[in-house]
Amino acid sequence: MSAISYYLVSASRQARRILPNRAYVFGREEGVDIVVPDALVSRRHAELRWVEGSGWVLSDLNSRNGTFVNGQRLSAPTALADGAQIQIGGQVFRLHLLPAGGDPASLSAQAPQISAMETMGPGVSLAELSAQGATFTGALTEAGLLELLQFFVQTGKSGRLDLLGASGQHAVWLVGGAPVHAVSGAAEGFAALLALARRPPPRFAFHQEALPPKRSLQGGGQALLMDLARELDESSKAGGR
Repeated sequence: MSAISYYLVSASRQARRILPNRAYVFGREEGVDIVVPDALVSRRHAELRWVEGSGWVLSDLNSRNGTFVNGQRLSAPTALADGAQIQIGGQVFRLHLLPAGGDPASLSAQAPQISAMETMGPGVSLAELSAQGATFTGALTEAGLLELLQFFVQTGKSGRLDLLGASGQHAVWLVGGAPVHAVSGAAEGFAALLALARRPPPRFAFHQEALPPKRSLQGGGQALLMDLARELDESSKAGGR
C-alpha cells in the first residue's frame, strides 16, 4: 500500500500534519492537541481519532455550541472523507489526503474560506501553488509512478495527473481512482502509461475533476497496476540478462 499523509488545513492557510493511530483534541484550554482560541469553543470541544478500518472519526465532546461537518451538526461520531470541512466554534478546518511526495504547500488553494482568523498553533506555512489551479503538487519518490497511482486507486479520486519536468505532455486521467487515459509525448494508452512508469518526470500536479478527453485504457485500477508492475518486472529481468 502506498503511503498516505493526512493534513488539517485552517482558514488562515496553515497546515498541520496529523498521524494515524493517534487522537487529537480540539479546545480552548492549554494542553489540548489543537488549541482553538475562540470564545465559542469549549475547553475540550471535539476529538479527531484514527479508527482502524474507518480512518479519521470526529466526535463532539459535549461542547456548548456543537461540532459541525460539512455544515451538519454532529449527533454521533462521524467518519471523515477527504476534503471534509470541520467547524468548531467560529473556526474552520479541512481534512486533506496527500500521496507520498505530495507537497502540503499546494493545499493552500483548498483552504476553507469561512474565517480568516488564525486558528492553529505551529504548523506548515503554506506557499503559492507551484502548478496553477492544481489540487495538490509534489515530487515523485523512489517508488515512482506505481506508488502514486496506488494512492489514487486507494482514495478513488478523479481528475488529471500531470507529470512535470519533461518536454511534451505527460498525463494520466483517472475516474474513481482508475486510469482511463494516458499520454506521454506521442504515445497514448497503456504504452504511454508504461513509458511514464519506466522514466517518470520528477514532479506531479493533480487537477481534481478534470475530465478525460477520451478513454484509451480499459479495466479496473488494480488490474491495470498489476499489468504495469508485471511489464516493469519483465523489462527489469530482460535488462539484467
